[in-house]
Amino acid sequence: MPRTILIVVQNKDLAQHISKKLREESYLVHVLEQSSVVVDQACKLEPSLIIFDAQLCYADHFAVCQALRAEPLTASIAQLLLVNSTIEITRIEHSPIQIDDYLVQPIWWEELLACVHTLVRSGKRRSQHKSSSARPGIRKKIIYPEGEQLTVNGLFIDIDHHQVTYNGRCIELNQPILFDLLLYLVRHQGVVLSRERLLQQVWGYEQVEGSRTVDVHMRWLRQKLEEDPAHPHLIQTVRGVGYCFKA
Repeated sequence: MPRTILIVVQNKDLAQHISKKLREESYLVHVLEQSSVVVDQACKLEPSLIIFDAQLCYADHFAVCQALRAEPLTASIAQLLLVNSTIEITRIEHSPIQIDDYLVQPIWWEELLACVHTLVRSGKRRSQHKSSSARPGIRKKIIYPEGEQLTVNGLFIDIDHHQVTYNGRCIELNQPILFDLLLYLVRHQGVVLSRERLLQQVWGYEQVEGSRTVDVHMRWLRQKLEEDPAHPHLIQTVRGVGYCFKA
């Protein structure tokens, strides 16, 4: 049975593009232009995922998210927020609302689809195993020790400032998940990490069979770091298992 997704986006062109991509993946898509009707429509349609656009007023968005979490019929629905910069992510993470994941615009369609597939599947597992004390599908903000810096194989990571350089070249990781993924790889240098372990430890998701999320993000990370992404030097694939940061 096709999964239902609500899109709450004021930009009509963006809404059309997203809905077209998702319908091509056999999702049932409903586009809403007003945040005021989201809770009622969510109760009626029981979607697996709601995609919000940060262009909506922040106060309205926060109120809607809190209302969705407070309503038993919608509390376990995954929420994906489209933001315009990483600054907005920091602002939201310091607010009381709980967002399952973020995407920074402009959107990479492959990333959107990978994120949607993962959230829809993890959302199903959450709804089957509800807990009042935890929602394992929500990616928790990772807290790092203050002042920590890492240097390995020509790679320098300044954790406080979220800055990365490789052989003196500044690497811009404009998505927090890429920074978290790289840091986890470096801290487990030489260890073969399965996709399931990465989904659990970096994304905070439960195991998601068949998910391509890790592979997609690894490819982007290689494109940022490696001189020849097709023949990576730092991040190596262990066929049939996962990935390993070269020792």
